[in-house]
Amino acid sequence: MTDLHLAIPPNIARKTIDDLQKKYPGIQIRPHQTHVEMDAFFSQDFAKKEHTADLTLTAYPAALTRLYAMDDPGEIFAPMPTTLPELRPDLIELGIRETSPYYRAVCLVCLVAIAHKDAQPFPTSWADLCHKDIQDGVAIPPEETPAPALYTYFQSKMNGDAGCEAARRADKTLLPLDINQGVDAGDFKAGILLSAFARTFRQNNARMVWPKEGAFVLPLLAFLKKDAPQQAIDVLNDVFNQPFQEFLAKDGGFIPIRSDVEFFGEVADNNCHVQWMGWQDYAQMQQEYNRQTGVL
Repeated sequence: MTDLHLAIPPNIARKTIDDLQKKYPGIQIRPHQTHVEMDAFFSQDFAKKEHTADLTLTAYPAALTRLYAMDDPGEIFAPMPTTLPELRPDLIELGIRETSPYYRAVCLVCLVAIAHKDAQPFPTSWADLCHKDIQDGVAIPPEETPAPALYTYFQSKMNGDAGCEAARRADKTLLPLDINQGVDAGDFKAGILLSAFARTFRQNNARMVWPKEGAFVLPLLAFLKKDAPQQAIDVLNDVFNQPFQEFLAKDGGFIPIRSDVEFFGEVADNNCHVQWMGWQDYAQMQQEYNRQTGVL
């Protein structure tokens, strides 16, 4: 039986799982895990033969960290099929071309800011979240997600000591829906969310902010296990085919890797203006964050 591990953003999870189960009856999709469980798995057990699924999709950087640390990834993983579509040219220019044949980027997940309409000064940039009147009122997803490490990396890189301090002061206890509601209610002045969670607000008191420096991006990665059954390769092909890439763009708010799939929504409105750190820094990001903060 084909074993799939889909550690994917929640706004695309249900439809993705439902569609795969309909198309491939009997396929085994691993049960939902909490962020704590996923963080522990990708940090400790991923890339071990007995724990790694036939096909894994994940945005957890620790998965790539573990692959990079292997003497021979080919002992566990299969090279990605050369028949998969090429990256769109603008993503190649951004530096998204993979550095190993054992993984592929499926799409880029965008993280943007949101702000309460009465926040002063109203933020239009990541630098504005360092302002003394804003930085103590910023909420980001918890430390068992990649968000705090990502936020700390870019704030430190772009805004130096002020960025480090802003990242340190951010509230890191809430899940995305709670951040959306908390900023909307005025409990926080600003927050960091996937763009799909930043589109609407129940009380209409908050706004999405695509910062002028660009949204932060995390790649959703695919890993194929060595000797995976043909069904796993079929699912992998589905993930890169045009219909699923269009779903990622329209419903997910993500950046598709196919050049024949258009940008959608806020990605199109902002001309896909994003910040990417490079694969090496991405793979080291979580470990560096843990070193700086003492997170175990």
